[in-house]
Amino acid sequence: MPFLNRTPQIDPIDYNDRYLRIALCLVAAHIIVLYNEDHTFFQALFTFSYWRGLLGSFVIATLLVNYIHWVTVRLDKRFDWHADTLNRLLWQLLIGFFAPALFAFLLAAFFFGIFGKNILETTYLQQDYTLVVTMLLTMNLYYFGLNSFLRLKSSSANDRVQEPLAGKEPERRDNGKEILVVNTPTVSVPLRPENISYCYLLQNCVFVRTADMKTLSESYQIAGSLKELEAKLDRRMFFRINRQMIINFNACGSYRPGKNKTLEVFPDPAPYEKGTKIPDQHKRLCMVSEDRVAAFRLWMDR
Repeated sequence: MPFLNRTPQIDPIDYNDRYLRIALCLVAAHIIVLYNEDHTFFQALFTFSYWRGLLGSFVIATLLVNYIHWVTVRLDKRFDWHADTLNRLLWQLLIGFFAPALFAFLLAAFFFGIFGKNILETTYLQQDYTLVVTMLLTMNLYYFGLNSFLRLKSSSANDRVQEPLAGKEPERRDNGKEILVVNTPTVSVPLRPENISYCYLLQNCVFVRTADMKTLSESYQIAGSLKELEAKLDRRMFFRINRQMIINFNACGSYRPGKNKTLEVFPDPAPYEKGTKIPDQHKRLCMVSEDRVAAFRLWMDR
C-alpha cells in the first residue's frame, strides 16, 4: 500500500488505547470460545479445550485488532473522515474491514488445520465467523467515533486558547526586535529576525543560522544564552521546540510524530546533509519535546 507511506498531510491522532485493545481481544476470544457451548464459564475454566480455544482466538483477535489500528492510524494521515469522507470510507472498508475479514478466515483455517480439522466441515462459518465479522465492524466504528471525538476535543481546545478572556482586552504580543546585531571576532553583522532560520545550542555555545547559509558551519556564534535570545524574538514567528533549538515558522518544512509522543521537525535548510555524521548532542536537535508538542501544534495552526 504505497499511498500509506507518503508524507502525512493531516496531523495524526494518538489513540493511546493499547491496554483497551488487549482487554477487548480477551473478551472477544472468550465470547467466541463459549458461543453456543453448553459449559458455564466456571465449568469451562477446568477444560483443556477452553484454554486451547481461548489462546488461539486471542492470538487471532490480537492480530486483527492491531491490524485495524495500524491501518486506521495511516489512513488518518491521508484521508480525513470529514474533509474526504467518500475516499476514507472506501479505503476503510477495503483494507480496514474486508481485508481483515478474509485474513480472519485464513487464520482460523490454519488454526483448525493444526488439529487436523477442515474448517469447511465445522460450524465455524455459521457461528464463530459471524462474531468475528461483527467484532471487525465494531472496531472500525469504534475508531471512527474516537477519531471524531478527539478531533472535536482538539478543536475546542484550540478555540479556548485563541479566545480572549471575557471582559478583558486580548493580550498584546511582543513583536520582538527588528534588528539583531551579531558580534563576531572580526565584524558586527545586523540581522533581520525574519532571515534567521533557527538558533541552536552546541557545546554550550549559541549559534544562529540564516536561510542563505549553505552549511551549519557558516552559522554565527553569538553571546548570551538561548533563553535570552528567545526573549528578543517575535513569539509568533519563533518557537523554542526544545532546550537546544529555536526555529522560525518559515523554516518548518514539515514535521511528523517522533518517539515517545514527540514530534520530529524537518527544518529548511536541513542542519545536516544526508550521510553526514551527526554529533551526539545534536541527535535530538530537531525533536519537539513532549511537553511542548501541544503548544507547537497550536503555534503551527494559524
